[in-house]
Amino acid sequence: MEWDLSDLYASPEDPRLFQDLEAALALAQGLDPKDLLKPDRTADLLARYEKALELTYKPLNYASLYFATRTQDPGAKALLDRVRNRYTEVKNRLVPLEVALRKLPEEAFQALLAHPGLMDLRHFLERQRAYAPYTLSEREEELLNLKALVGRSAWSQFYTEYTGRFRFLVRGQELTEMEVRALRRDPDPEVRREAHQVLYGRLLEEAPTLSAVFNAVYLDYLQDLRLRNYGNPLEPVALRDEVEVRDIEALLSATESFYPLVERYYLWKAKKLGQEKTPSQDLLAPLGGKPKVPFEEAKEMVLEAFRRFSPEVEGIAREFFEKRWIDVYPRPGKRGGAFCSGGLPSTHPYVLLNHTDDLDSAHTLAHELGHGVHFYLAREQRLLNFGASTPLAETASVFAEILLDDLLLERLSGEERTLLLAERVEDAINTLFRQVMYTFFEKRSLLARQEAALSPEAFHRIWQEEQRRLYGEGVAWTELDQSAWAGIPHFVHYRFYTYSYALGYLVVLALYGRYREEGKAFVPKYLEVLKAGEKTSPKEILAQAGVELASEAFFRYGFGVLEDWIKALP
Repeated sequence: MEWDLSDLYASPEDPRLFQDLEAALALAQGLDPKDLLKPDRTADLLARYEKALELTYKPLNYASLYFATRTQDPGAKALLDRVRNRYTEVKNRLVPLEVALRKLPEEAFQALLAHPGLMDLRHFLERQRAYAPYTLSEREEELLNLKALVGRSAWSQFYTEYTGRFRFLVRGQELTEMEVRALRRDPDPEVRREAHQVLYGRLLEEAPTLSAVFNAVYLDYLQDLRLRNYGNPLEPVALRDEVEVRDIEALLSATESFYPLVERYYLWKAKKLGQEKTPSQDLLAPLGGKPKVPFEEAKEMVLEAFRRFSPEVEGIAREFFEKRWIDVYPRPGKRGGAFCSGGLPSTHPYVLLNHTDDLDSAHTLAHELGHGVHFYLAREQRLLNFGASTPLAETASVFAEILLDDLLLERLSGEERTLLLAERVEDAINTLFRQVMYTFFEKRSLLARQEAALSPEAFHRIWQEEQRRLYGEGVAWTELDQSAWAGIPHFVHYRFYTYSYALGYLVVLALYGRYREEGKAFVPKYLEVLKAGEKTSPKEILAQAGVELASEAFFRYGFGVLEDWIKALP
């Protein structure tokens, strides 16, 4: 199944695509920041600002999705380049209004907050205001937008295109990166070793080129920190995600204190494999026969898991299949991995998969459809309140995976049930502990970049040190494992995004605990969390569901659940 993008535009040649961008530009040019001083006019001003954003985001959404399945197509690349350039033009036209809003005199800003016509934008206004200390002049903001085209955006696209051309020969078959990564979970240990060899061998070979990409995007970020006068590399992230720097640091510290759980699990796994330590080639090895899960079977399992929780959730997820909002199988030129593009309140989400007919792919389907349900429900909000702030960005996705596991655990017994419990623990390790390890790696390598560009060997060293801290004596590493950092696209496309997977996982455990305690009475509260979008802060949204984000009890409860899962292993 390939997705149908015609709900956005009929084709890359659809004249409406660039007509929308021109309309956005015209709207942006007509916005007068002086209207911010007249609260009666501000509601209309922000509605036109919002419409300009919508007319810009929609073409960019289409071009990005079109390119995602055609990364080697010059036409797709050219379209994305043209749209990005026009997008930057529009964004630059919006800069005077954004700067004026962030730097509005306090009395005038309070007048906006008090105006009845702006009550539904109160949180949006307060968020804009929070950026005031880090906002530059109009001209400087325009220049930074232009810099991004040849800075982080250009390097991000180069990384996607360059790694998208990688091909790997395994057992006489030419495979994509995602297909090779899937083989690291193959039941045959020789296949796993060969997949490990070709994947990390290629990344080691490409490390000089890929380290140059990392150095470039790191420097771009460091320049922005300096220009905007941020005092801590985590500050922009905390501001973006509406948490405090201390919340992120508390998460890192709390997770690190539970690192021994990871060592304990992999020593247990080593015994199951008949080894003293788990070989790194077997880090993802199944402990029993890995069932084949064709896409249609995965689809029905996920829909059943959703239905048991809420028929409304199942009905929304079913639309993705019936209306072809989903692109399923890997193919040459298609971007690796999986993602859900949230779209806009006026459109709908799309899901990209690289399904390889195994249980892991079924979990990925549940994960991305969880995102899809979240964005679908958040369409109740207007664009300026749409989406999900980072602490909640992974909530619906991970919650969906746990719902699928609950269904599977009920159907299994004995050794099969033990194996699924082990997979649940490994998923927790990969979603929580390993993402924190990524954050430590990113933080250390970014700080090192302040002094000078890092050599491939420097990246290798930091990566190896962080891996050993996490896994302790539980894993036996090879020389090739030092190159794994180069194959993680989050380090190129975003800054400090990986911590959100960990925070989101703990949020899910807290919400899941509420669900187990309250049963069906909890479902409406959970759906309200998803519908809220960004209308209020994540802390306020979660508080309404009975969860206190980043509190001591929050961490204690989450890690306590993980300890119980590990104790349940025989």
